[in-house]
Amino acid sequence: MPNIEDEVPRPCKRQRLEVDPEPGGSADPEQPSGSGTDAVRSEPELSERLRKVMLCTVCLELPHPDDSYQCSLGHIVCEDCVTRLLAEAALNNREAQCPHCRTHISWQELTKNLAVGQTLWELPKSCSDCEQQMEYKCLAKHLKTECAKRLVHCQYRCLGCTWQGCQEDSGQHEASCHNLQMSSDEILHELATIDRLEQMAAQPLRQCHRQLSAPRISYEDLDLRWPQHSSRLNGELRFQSPTIFVFEESWRLRVKLVLGTGTERRLSYSLKILSSPQEVLLVKYFATLPAIHVRAKQLMDVEPQLNESFFNLAGQSSEFKLLPMSCQIATYRLLAMPRIKLRLWMMLN
Repeated sequence: MPNIEDEVPRPCKRQRLEVDPEPGGSADPEQPSGSGTDAVRSEPELSERLRKVMLCTVCLELPHPDDSYQCSLGHIVCEDCVTRLLAEAALNNREAQCPHCRTHISWQELTKNLAVGQTLWELPKSCSDCEQQMEYKCLAKHLKTECAKRLVHCQYRCLGCTWQGCQEDSGQHEASCHNLQMSSDEILHELATIDRLEQMAAQPLRQCHRQLSAPRISYEDLDLRWPQHSSRLNGELRFQSPTIFVFEESWRLRVKLVLGTGTERRLSYSLKILSSPQEVLLVKYFATLPAIHVRAKQLMDVEPQLNESFFNLAGQSSEFKLLPMSCQIATYRLLAMPRIKLRLWMMLN
């Protein structure tokens, strides 16, 4: 039986156009000069068009691929801008909205788009130091090891040299660094000074760790209640936790948010005893963020700093102590949480 497929004529391949080897020649004599190719070349490159589409709708910067979110209508917002939008909305007792389409946004409603994230990794990004353009996925390595304009310290910093500048200038400095002329006694003195300063910087954390071996220790994960109304008393907002029971007594944590000028936000906290203790209690305490309720980047937003106070009367409160935040955006991250949580550590000696 004849093969039916052999009887069906196959479509001919399109003939390849030969380029005219003569200078100024046209590949297609019927194609008007400059009508097609030049018009295409005059349009922005695809990567540039995609870059404009991927910009954060708030700060108009290209978001980090791992920190880009989209509202229910697909508008892109970077994580820092989402954090500020949610925090400011909570402070003003209103719903957070996408600045582009005005749809409601929250951490539960915001989503990540895999295609957007993969596209962002491939888009060109300018180095903030040398302004060289490269793919986003290469930027971290460039900033760490390759950029000639990145900020570096003198390699003799361990000997007390305080110079810092561009990497391209470091060689010239290090060739004439005065620390090269130091005697052995001077080197030992500088090393001892630096070691003493490092120990002083780590002292608050060491104090907290040391107190964790106290005879009686407890910690509680607390939900902070937002004020029932948005009135601001002397530029302050006050939060409080539910009652907790520790060391056979009842307690409550109070947090005060001071609204400074501009975007300044300062948090402090106080411990209050509600019951009447049988004896004078010396309680040492500090606050952190609970790891089970926050993302990895938030774990060190609240820096542990040990406080202590005596309690001997019902209703007695400690002084408001600064809640040390690692940076300003850390304060916004705390306020933007769906439910503000703190872990309160209490030690009784």
